[in-house]
Amino acid sequence: METTELQKRLHASLLDFLWDQWVALGLAGHASGAPVPFVIDPEALLFASLGFAMDEARFRGEVLDWLTRNGALLSVQRMKNLDLSMRVASPDSVQALAGFMEKAGYRNWKLLEARVSSGTNSEFPESVGRGMSRTPDSARPEAFLLRLRLLFGVNARAEVITWLLTHVDGHAARIARETGWFSKSVQTILNDLDQAGMLVARTDGKRKEFGLHPRGGILNPDLATPLHWFSQAPFYLGVHHVFRTLEQANLSDLSAAAQAIAIRRDLPPLETSFRLAGLGHLYAGASKERGEALIGHFMEATHRLVGMIEKRVGLPG
Repeated sequence: METTELQKRLHASLLDFLWDQWVALGLAGHASGAPVPFVIDPEALLFASLGFAMDEARFRGEVLDWLTRNGALLSVQRMKNLDLSMRVASPDSVQALAGFMEKAGYRNWKLLEARVSSGTNSEFPESVGRGMSRTPDSARPEAFLLRLRLLFGVNARAEVITWLLTHVDGHAARIARETGWFSKSVQTILNDLDQAGMLVARTDGKRKEFGLHPRGGILNPDLATPLHWFSQAPFYLGVHHVFRTLEQANLSDLSAAAQAIAIRRDLPPLETSFRLAGLGHLYAGASKERGEALIGHFMEATHRLVGMIEKRVGLPG
């Protein structure tokens, strides 16, 4: 199976995808011009950048420049939560980020150093941004979450309200899973909003589903119109598994049967990640295939994934 070119194409499309999101948040750089059709998750974006793109010097320099200016808009606690479930960035890169931000004056980022590194150099190679990053334009739909953080503070309330604005309704466990906060914190916020008369609730079996009520009476109704939710943390974790599978199956001396075994090894977490991201159809049915049929199924699905990232068509929302 020839995978090298597919790996390169996936990496190039993902790098453009990350650039476009950072530029939408005020980073100085040239985006590809493709739209970002969802509310950006800044913590998931940062971890994806650490995992996939920080070896690109220009990108690394501009991201660190943006963080130096806007680091207070990110939630260190949420990054800790995502680091437990997302795991696309190495402990060394997380430690390097924490050290960089501490030196930049953000002492609370020390909390990210909990994971054990390999003991290798945990500092970024010298990167110099141009000092041109801006404060995010919170009027942009892509930056809506940061807008709510400026309004409510950097806490779970901003994510929960953004989620409610982009869905009809949902239960606390689902909202917690998709926002990266603990269920207890989310339930407390839902209870507060319910007592304030801002929610409607219905019972679905043993679960209680919550939705905003009336939608237009809480925030300007125009704000809700262009907003789309995308569970980005599991998406990037799925992409991580795709990269790992491509690397494992890229040994020229492997037989088709051995390549299929390499693919099958990572299929369960890969399929789960994309399902949680709302893209379960991408690799659906792959686990039922064997041998060359499995290889073909995986390659075709990965080509679709690359096209989706390149064209921004078919993403949830």
